[in-house]
Amino acid sequence: MSDNDTIIKSLLEFYHSRYNLVYKANPGNAGDGVIASATYDFFERNELPYSQYRKQNEYSPNEHVLVFGGGGNLIEGLYIEGKEFIEQNINNFHRIIIMPSTIKGYEEFFRKNTDKLIVLCREVVSFEYIQSLGYEKGKNLLLTDDMAFYLNLSNYMSFVEPTKNIASCFRTDSESLTGEWGGDNHDISLTWNGDYWDNIYLARNSTRCMINFLEEFKTVNTDRLHVAILASLLGKEVNFHPNSYYKNEAVYNFSLLDHYPKSVFIKN
Repeated sequence: MSDNDTIIKSLLEFYHSRYNLVYKANPGNAGDGVIASATYDFFERNELPYSQYRKQNEYSPNEHVLVFGGGGNLIEGLYIEGKEFIEQNINNFHRIIIMPSTIKGYEEFFRKNTDKLIVLCREVVSFEYIQSLGYEKGKNLLLTDDMAFYLNLSNYMSFVEPTKNIASCFRTDSESLTGEWGGDNHDISLTWNGDYWDNIYLARNSTRCMINFLEEFKTVNTDRLHVAILASLLGKEVNFHPNSYYKNEAVYNFSLLDHYPKSVFIKN
């Protein structure tokens, strides 16, 4: 078990001993499905009971703690769904634990909720930003790897030998830095995109499909964070390109640089 694994496990065990844990997967593309799959794996591996968030259910700050899936949804100017969901539910729970995330903007929201939010950041840039808003390391602020690193990888693999050379998996959405991806591009993260990942079977099957696709290739070129992470976990040669803001480089520097020598960051 890694130190980061222990940090998250200890946090969730502490609140589980006092409250009922309720999990809400963050909405988004198939990369967010990977986050959800890894979180389900983490809960099961560490024998952490939880229930799925359901809008029709009643929750109480005396009984419940919400675990929100995190990821890259809390980016002001790009995405609003995660922030609005937390805002609408913040008074219904004792605390809301935001699982490993990249966070940009929403300054007032985070400043006024230091007593309700526990924020896990998946890279140093977001960590330092949230810290500047009044959060304290070890109290309501933690630095950990993206949840995809906690995936039970072998459960999703087909173990085929790679027979193809290069997979290009570049973004075709608003986070593309250049808007250029060429003709032979496979934006596999957009095979699914929406508020789907509370369905554990769909999350795991989508993740399995992404992994099975990547297994066929020797090299992966991408600006998709979770494509880069999965390809790194699979031991591929990875050429990881920047997205439209600092997320990719920051996660690369924190989680990939010193651990996956076949993965390199390509600065444009």
